[in-house]
Amino acid sequence: MPFDLPPPPSTPDRPPAVSLAGEQLRMLRAADGTAIEAMARLPRSASRAVVICHPHPLYGGSMHNAIVLVMARALRERGGDDVATLRFNFRGVPGSGGAHEEGRGELLDVVAAVDAVRRELPQASVCLAGYSFGSWLALRAALDDDGIERVGLVAPAARIFSYPGLAPGRRLPIHVVVGDRDQFVAADEARALAQRLKATITVMPDADHYFVSQRRAVADAIVPFLLGAA
Repeated sequence: MPFDLPPPPSTPDRPPAVSLAGEQLRMLRAADGTAIEAMARLPRSASRAVVICHPHPLYGGSMHNAIVLVMARALRERGGDDVATLRFNFRGVPGSGGAHEEGRGELLDVVAAVDAVRRELPQASVCLAGYSFGSWLALRAALDDDGIERVGLVAPAARIFSYPGLAPGRRLPIHVVVGDRDQFVAADEARALAQRLKATITVMPDADHYFVSQRRAVADAIVPFLLGAA
């Protein structure tokens, strides 16, 4: 059933900025000219790169979100210099330019992040991962780009956003991670979404949309998939 979000706060609380080992600050440029702030770890030897999309900007989402960080850290720990990561702030988030565009301009931000990785690491296969609002943008970007190798969707908020389906005959490996107490998608709804997307799914017991005490478990569920091991 549809879910109406409460009005966003005028000044949302955002997590403090965190720089992970090996990351460098990058400024990207979306196709419409908007400046996009990113933190990138792009080893020259990487054969795989993962672009990570953060949750809703109007409710405090940024590239420093705890779930985004735990994914980026686990990818580095498990993949070493064979895996690159790039996380970025959607437009309207401090550090990036522009303003929130309800998913329209934000799609350009994802494309800019993917393009930046491809320019620097043309040999690497590119994957997308997203959390909540970020999962919606990651899937949409992947469906527009046949070169995306796979997509990880963490807590897809299917009661809020409309997730597009795969085109007939399109094969795109997708894995969904969701809590069985998620406020924005029931477990059965998530399973139905996964079935429609021909995706695999992990349903985490006793977890809600925020995974407060299960963040490492989220990484354990999604990172092997993003590394191509599952």
